Amino acid sequence: MGIRFGTEGWRGIIGDDFTFANIRRLGQAIAGYLQAIGPNRQPSSVTVGYDTRFLSDQYARELAILLHANGISVCLSDKPVITPVVSLATARLPVRLGVMITASHNPPKYNGVKLKAPDGGPVDQDVINGIEAWLPARAPSVTSNHRNHRGILSGNLDAIYLVAIRDQLNWPVFAKAGLTVVVDSMHGAGKGYLDRLLEECGIKVIRLRHEARADFGGMNPEPIAANLEPLMEAVRWHRADLGLAIDGDGDRLGVVNHMGEYVNPHQVFLLLLTHMAENRGGREVVVRTFSTSSLIDQAARSYGLDIRETPIGFKHITALCRRESVILGGEESGGYGFPQHLLDRDGVLAGLMLVEYICQRGKPLRSLLGEMVQRFGPSFYQRLDLPLRSSFTLSKLEPPMRLGQRLVSDAQTLDGLKLKLGEDGWILFRVSGTEPLLRIYAEARSKDVLEEILREGNHWIQTVGDGLISLRQNRSSLP
Repeated sequence: MGIRFGTEGWRGIIGDDFTFANIRRLGQAIAGYLQAIGPNRQPSSVTVGYDTRFLSDQYARELAILLHANGISVCLSDKPVITPVVSLATARLPVRLGVMITASHNPPKYNGVKLKAPDGGPVDQDVINGIEAWLPARAPSVTSNHRNHRGILSGNLDAIYLVAIRDQLNWPVFAKAGLTVVVDSMHGAGKGYLDRLLEECGIKVIRLRHEARADFGGMNPEPIAANLEPLMEAVRWHRADLGLAIDGDGDRLGVVNHMGEYVNPHQVFLLLLTHMAENRGGREVVVRTFSTSSLIDQAARSYGLDIRETPIGFKHITALCRRESVILGGEESGGYGFPQHLLDRDGVLAGLMLVEYICQRGKPLRSLLGEMVQRFGPSFYQRLDLPLRSSFTLSKLEPPMRLGQRLVSDAQTLDGLKLKLGEDGWILFRVSGTEPLLRIYAEARSKDVLEEILREGNHWIQTVGDGLISLRQNRSSLP
């Protein structure tokens, strides 16, 4: 099976296309690319980390061995880490590339590789194309002499990350809050990060799903409502002030309030933006992806901040952060980036910043969300995933003039097809780049209107989809 690169790297099914042979092919391609672009007098170096998925440590060592056999210096993590650790180490160390063995929030049967630029952010498409051009048809072999690991540096990447993240915290704010927080690692690589740092701040922490498991306890390590029932129950049982979950590789955040209610990523984004603007100001721009709530625009403008909209995928946010002075970037999937810290998502820092804001305000999370509704109005949001029977292209569709009884005020094609419906809301149709799914996103000012928009949008896309879209809903998340 071949290697198919996505927006940030490569993911595949373990033992099917994600194999040791393909890892060696990728290592050979990375080595060829680095040697081709780098001056001879400057040796190329790579940081390599790995999560707690099945065989991740062995895949990482195989990659390190292959790189070293090609004359590439390697700093290999001495333990499983979260992706932000590798991103930050890549930014701080004199290396040309960062490689993280992880499939992030995907099901247990997957593993993958994320590639990081020298500034710690996702690599751009030119780098992906360059590495892909060097992929050999067959996997190279390595000698037993190379497998003795001599010359491969084993490093404590956590030391770099923890020092950097401590520098971001306003320590006195936490001291007298007396909060209790349930931290859910979702059986991923997140043990010892958010929980440890919160305890250092004086927060009482209750740990949940703290032991790393390759099967993630039978649940995908994605911090969405459908996967956070154990966290909701734990918050209610322990009468905690809130619950925080990070995904399998620690770059996304999920939140539950003291009532055990899920707080959707748009609401979290709004709270983080409020905190950054009111208490951490000094930058001019907020960045959000195409599928994110329009309330973010209202909030940004209320603080005199410019808003930028990008295609879906954090690499697009990072690209803009490289050009402009950005205070915060966020996406619909629960990924938030703080450019003053790192040009990448960081679920741990996002959780710490949220707790810092709650401590600073001295109010429960639910009350703070109530203030947001009073200030910016209500918002209801839902995403539906519909299986596709075969290839389907949105670009060939003619946008409708009406959706049901609602006039389409604007049609946007930045990433998929978004139909603006005036003050009623909007709906976005987008084909997934990694799965055979049509994703439908919608936002409205009331639940009833949201349901109408989704029903009318679903009817329209089924009508023009020539039977390629299954009527069976694969998965939905209703914040």
